[in-house]
Amino acid sequence: MRRHEGYLRHLVIRTGTRTGEVMVNLVTSRYDEARMAELGAFLQEQFPEVTTLVNTINSRPAQVSYGEATYTIFGPGVIHDCIGPFRFEIAPDAFFQTNTEQAERLYEVARELAALRPDDLVYDLYCGTGTISIFIAPHVRHVVGVELVASAVENARANAAANGITNCTFVAGDLLEVLTPAFVRTHGRPDVVIVDPPRAGMHPRVVRRIGQLRPERFVYVSCNPQTQARDLKLLRDLYRIEAVQPVDLFPHTDHVESVVALRAR
Repeated sequence: MRRHEGYLRHLVIRTGTRTGEVMVNLVTSRYDEARMAELGAFLQEQFPEVTTLVNTINSRPAQVSYGEATYTIFGPGVIHDCIGPFRFEIAPDAFFQTNTEQAERLYEVARELAALRPDDLVYDLYCGTGTISIFIAPHVRHVVGVELVASAVENARANAAANGITNCTFVAGDLLEVLTPAFVRTHGRPDVVIVDPPRAGMHPRVVRRIGQLRPERFVYVSCNPQTQARDLKLLRDLYRIEAVQPVDLFPHTDHVESVVALRAR
């Protein structure tokens, strides 16, 4: 690693808790077709429970499990899992909660705290594969999901279609560039905004833009209460906190998901 040489980077195994599907994602520094064919044959013979093998190429120094290209060695290149009555397609680099049972409870809490109404327009920011969007779609007029990872947006659209959900729109892009007055003119001003950002939280400019939107209700789902508190501090003059509900998605660790419901002052 110090010399930036070698072939193997990471091994990621993802399992569909409610489908039994298993994805093996070997992250390497380059694509070696012969090696991957040999590994694929070995897995299919020795571990038939593996439903797909993918090879992600990451030639950069960053220690991450996504990269500049992904090759499907065998299987469909995705797995599926279910939350509530909905079935979701999950790509190798798409975010999906690792604790499926508690993810369902997390989304139930977010839905309850959002106090959704049938005529609500909802923005679901950092929407990933569309799990929250699709989960709440039957309870509102329309959901607009925004996600940086293009393959996750493709998953979200496929997931909505596969589940018969027609009132969701998914947009790929960086929120700093996407969440503009033109975007609001196109999609409408939201009654509710739901965010579920990465551990680093939201960029201050994104927080300010949410404040400028002034949705009546705002639900912040976070796996890092520290950055959540930092972000919400920027909105303290515009919003009041109505409820805080932790949800334990990470048993036997000191990590917890935190759901905060806010209402415009």
